[in-house]
Amino acid sequence: MILLEPEQNTFDAIMVDLTHKCNMECANCYIPNRDIPDMDTQQLFDFVSKLPKKTFVRLIGAEATMRDDLFDIISTVKKLGHKVSLTTNGLKLGQLDYVKNLKTAGLRLVLLSMNGCLDDEVYKKLDCGKYANLKHRALVNLLDNRFIVNTGTIIAKGVNEHTIKDQVELMNKYAVQYNVKIPPVVRLRTIATIGRSMGNDHTYDFNDFKEVVCEQLGITKKYLSDNETVGIRNNIEGFVFKHNNIIIRLVDWQVNDEGVPDFGNEVRGRITQDWKIAPFFHHVKENEYGY
Repeated sequence: MILLEPEQNTFDAIMVDLTHKCNMECANCYIPNRDIPDMDTQQLFDFVSKLPKKTFVRLIGAEATMRDDLFDIISTVKKLGHKVSLTTNGLKLGQLDYVKNLKTAGLRLVLLSMNGCLDDEVYKKLDCGKYANLKHRALVNLLDNRFIVNTGTIIAKGVNEHTIKDQVELMNKYAVQYNVKIPPVVRLRTIATIGRSMGNDHTYDFNDFKEVVCEQLGITKKYLSDNETVGIRNNIEGFVFKHNNIIIRLVDWQVNDEGVPDFGNEVRGRITQDWKIAPFFHHVKENEYGY
């Protein structure tokens, strides 16, 4: 695995594990170790200041909103000349003031996990709690405050296929209702058997996964090819297509012989323990249950 100094960065996006704390206990989590200390803020700022080009700094966790200094981290990274996104389970974003503070800090793009869409029975199975109302409130708060919204959904075989249709219909409705300028992206993926996982019995081969998506949306594979989206940088294995008012990204998380999902991705890097940059999932797999 090649490691880069920050001054040598070639990745478009760098994933920043701000914390390994989380306020959920999901059945599928590729970073399940909660005993790792939080990332040092000043070292992060020093690292980001050395990047040679404008980079997408993607703030993740476990759950990044567990950091009390998240607003300061966002505003400082922006001041250093980089773009910022937040990947979150959204529980804290059910509070309108919290969302407004994120916007004031300079955040504009949020990826919101919605494994059950608005179905609490699914959340109980996948995320071990009833979160539908909070997730929906977070989504509405983001749209009310004109954020660019992406949703992320893990599809577990035999558990939540029906939420594909539900979520696509919901996001299409809100894209019109809020007159969004940048189409929301609904990201759908299968289970990756890394970290804590429900395992192979609940994951899909990618071709089968595409068929499930077509069946749920009442579309054909020809529709996929006719509506394939170009102009979006997409080195991630999978497929991207436009559907009415939104973009749908099907992510192929099948693993290589070393158990690495999304292998060969040259877009996403990750800050390592010694403040270098590694390919994201190669580093996650190499340090499984650690950091």
